[in-house]
Amino acid sequence: MDGLQRELEESNFVSRGAAWTQLSGGRTNKAWRVDTADTSLVCKLFTSTKTNPLYPNFAVDEYNSQVALSGAGIAPDPIAFVQCEAGDVVLYQHLEGETWKSNTASVGGLLSKVHDQTPYEGLRFLPSGSNALIDQIKGILAECTQLDWTPVIKDPKIGPTKHAVLIHTDIVANNIVVTQQGLRLIDWQCPALGDATEDLASFLSPAMQYLYGAGPLNGGDVSLFLAAYPDKDVVIRYRMLAPLYHLRIAAYCQWKLERGDPDYAQALQLELSAINQAE
Repeated sequence: MDGLQRELEESNFVSRGAAWTQLSGGRTNKAWRVDTADTSLVCKLFTSTKTNPLYPNFAVDEYNSQVALSGAGIAPDPIAFVQCEAGDVVLYQHLEGETWKSNTASVGGLLSKVHDQTPYEGLRFLPSGSNALIDQIKGILAECTQLDWTPVIKDPKIGPTKHAVLIHTDIVANNIVVTQQGLRLIDWQCPALGDATEDLASFLSPAMQYLYGAGPLNGGDVSLFLAAYPDKDVVIRYRMLAPLYHLRIAAYCQWKLERGDPDYAQALQLELSAINQAE
């Protein structure tokens, strides 16, 4: 961290004498809160360039998202994208608040606000519909060699979305900040132009709630969340695709487990149970 701090100070992105405090919560990148005499910012260092089948990790995408959403009351205010010796860095204004823990209806409203934004140029396009999900599932499982469960793929014959929108793709509790001005989303390193149901599926994944939140949501919280999302056609579409979304996350958990992350063992079991409940 000393080299990164020195480099940012010498480039005048951070003032000398600022207080650096490492932040917890992320599993991929490193982040620090940097307090100066007149402001607080976040320095996020992108440390991983490994290929991930679901969650790309690019600093420039996070910065571009923050710029595009500036003033919309959705994301942190951007400061700079900096290419440093230690890796790519995004600097942004620190959000005063707490990590989201309750009130799923408020998250439904937040996602509706995200999906109403005008998509900006340069977003990756994420294929949608049941065929695309099945292709993703098969692609992830093809990289796994230690399965002790049998994937059962059922195709609901749902076509691609006719209304691609800006999506975050990583809607987990740790990425939602409760501020005095309302909910805000951080960690925009894997945005896309795609199906709104992707974000609903991300938030409702029991594996992701287990790994990044207080545990899987109960049925009442799920119902409140879906009731608060105003586009009922999207909700209906999500319900039809839910078994495939759960299977895709299960495949991802298997992929992570085989790459040395034991936390995903319990997450896998939770997601496999959710498949049966969604059918």
